[in-house]
Amino acid sequence: MPSVTRRLLAAALVLAATGARAEPTPADECAQASPAPLLAQGCAVLDAFMTAFNARDPAAWAATLNFPHVRLAGHEVQVWNTPEDYARANDVGELGRSGWSHSRWDWRRLVQQSSDKLHLLVRFTRYGAGDRPLGSYESLYIVTLKDGHWGVQARSSYAGVAVKGSAF
Repeated sequence: MPSVTRRLLAAALVLAATGARAEPTPADECAQASPAPLLAQGCAVLDAFMTAFNARDPAAWAATLNFPHVRLAGHEVQVWNTPEDYARANDVGELGRSGWSHSRWDWRRLVQQSSDKLHLLVRFTRYGAGDRPLGSYESLYIVTLKDGHWGVQARSSYAGVAVKGSAF
């Protein structure tokens, strides 16, 4: 096998083994000038979710969700049945003590939809002081319309669980 072919094969094996992808980073569909109405609704929910999270306001954060709310992260499945349970369990100040300052969406992409449920692939980055990236995580957020309220019903994240029992 010629050496160039061996090097290309070796590089492909390294990329496959590390999970690296050749796909370009998706554009943030929420940044479109005029997103479709359902996408706009999902983006508004995700924007409110991130704003409340960054404000360290557990009650406002819970208000962006639908219940029961489910989070799959690390090796844990967590379920909160009420906004009060969620707010009580999620003192975002604890994450702040770990060096976290704020988070931002890197991109959001609608991958499935019906009139009352949206599946959005997202990536967010957690930042420390001075806007220093701490980590970026791809996730699936499921936004539902329940009793007239659009909210995040479930999340599956590769972010892990930073504080045991929390949603972050």
